[in-house]
Amino acid sequence: MASVIFENVSLRIPIFNKRLFSLKKNINLSTDLVGVKKGSENGNLYSEILSNISFEINDNDSVGILGHNGSGKTTLLKVISGIYHPDIGNVKVVGRISPFLNVHSITKPDATGYENIKIFWLYFEKTSELKTLTKEVEKFSELGEYLNFPIKTYSAGMLTRLFFAILINIQTEIVAIDEGISTGDENFQKKANAELENYLGEKKIKFFATHDSNFAEKYCNKIFIMKKGTLKVYNNVKEGLDYFRNNYYKDN
Repeated sequence: MASVIFENVSLRIPIFNKRLFSLKKNINLSTDLVGVKKGSENGNLYSEILSNISFEINDNDSVGILGHNGSGKTTLLKVISGIYHPDIGNVKVVGRISPFLNVHSITKPDATGYENIKIFWLYFEKTSELKTLTKEVEKFSELGEYLNFPIKTYSAGMLTRLFFAILINIQTEIVAIDEGISTGDENFQKKANAELENYLGEKKIKFFATHDSNFAEKYCNKIFIMKKGTLKVYNNVKEGLDYFRNNYYKDN
């Protein structure tokens, strides 16, 4: 059984030490900094990117996460995936997670493709053999000898091939997908999309960050609406989408 539980979770990003800005009286703490909530603690200013978020997701749940740019969707997925850790509250995850996100915080640019496969394996997998994962990535990515080169020498398309091939072959129960994910050039995209559909069908829990309410209506049984780092949870998809589409979301 897989589950993801958030209990009063907040994530804070430090801005600066206010003592260094003591002469800058024009700084307005309530309006000049990004985030849902601004504050100071021990002389340091912070912006609260996620604020007091609670939910419980279990087997067979498919969650659509909707919100405007900067609302906190990708940040939430990174906390779910264990890439970011909350400053306040508890996160309980039962099951392994594949994060189809911007994963550059995990990778090492100076390391080779093969070395980055091992980094992902150590971070997310460790239950299957590294040798098996490596062979699958070699086959699916079609990168050949480039796997021996540092990934800082890769083009954007090559990086996409590598990361997608790794993630699609990591055995997990939960998947977190950001709408910004790319599957590479046209030929690889066809191959990737076909494999992704089969891959998703095997997952017990799915999280999708998206702007597309029609996609959420078709594929999801729960809706998360995010605004300025806060979260509303809807077990009724129609109710959640009605809230997202109306002027109340835009004006409040």
